[in-house]
Amino acid sequence: MTLQDVLETHRATTPNAVALVARGDDVEFAAVGGETRASVFAIASVTKPIVAYAAQSLVQDGGIALDDPIAKWLPELAEPKVVRTPQSPVDDVVAATTPITVRHLQTSRSGWGFAADFSLPATEKLFEKAHLHDRPDLPAPDEWLPRLAEVPLLHQPGEGWLYNTSYDVLGVLLDRVTGSLPDFLAERVFAPFGMTATSFLSPVFPSGAGGLSSTANDLLAFCRGLLASDLLPVLANDTMTADERETAEIFLEGQGWGHGGSVDVVDRDPWNVPGRYGWVGGAGTAAHVVASQGKATVLLTRTAMTSPASPPVMRDFWELAAG
Repeated sequence: MTLQDVLETHRATTPNAVALVARGDDVEFAAVGGETRASVFAIASVTKPIVAYAAQSLVQDGGIALDDPIAKWLPELAEPKVVRTPQSPVDDVVAATTPITVRHLQTSRSGWGFAADFSLPATEKLFEKAHLHDRPDLPAPDEWLPRLAEVPLLHQPGEGWLYNTSYDVLGVLLDRVTGSLPDFLAERVFAPFGMTATSFLSPVFPSGAGGLSSTANDLLAFCRGLLASDLLPVLANDTMTADERETAEIFLEGQGWGHGGSVDVVDRDPWNVPGRYGWVGGAGTAAHVVASQGKATVLLTRTAMTSPASPPVMRDFWELAAG
């Protein structure tokens, strides 16, 4: 089976898609629905590894430190409250015992975000007050932070992994530190890597968790930049405990989490390779690198995922790419 065969097999449910597998200079590409390597797709949460790389480059330069409290730049979030237990009502709270730090954002351990149980009171309030995606009335970042401050943390900072929201906070922090998140990504990532068609979909709120659009060409350039970077070992260093990986099964399928993306630590499926790093997006997108093989894989579709579980086209693509 070829890459083109994989896309043709799923054409009924995924009529528009591009896929590529690169091993060094050897690139296999396939497309359906008239798409090309230059077609622009909303990449959703594939934004996270890009923002994580940019943030870590700023850490490397001394512009920020991983253990800096985020209140230094985001005073609106200086005094978070924490629900007494994850199941507690949102008014049954205690004070945070430690500041939220940049490291907590990078590793998705701030206390804001999604657990496997979306019915928890604090999670429901997060959806109501501060979840940014699929909203017709996006607030500006300065309006969003006070809304987020009304939402209690699900756990003390640093004491557990939760999905997504930390990266919207990280994006706002980088925006304030550098003066502009879009300009910072352009300077620190897009220009040096040769990513000429990647940008934010919404100028109102440039979401660090899922706001970018890009192309197969640009994401291949990003993956190649990662493979050549001394920051990849930092980004692809698993930060989770075995218990946390089990709790986050719905999101990570047994794998770990580094900075901005998953890290393979369990040999569960044919494509799992220790240290494989990258992430998927709810718009039906995925990008990964395997440093030990010098390999990059990119899949972009226009078919939104209906659950956190990877859809069949993605799994079949990864299985072929593993061969």
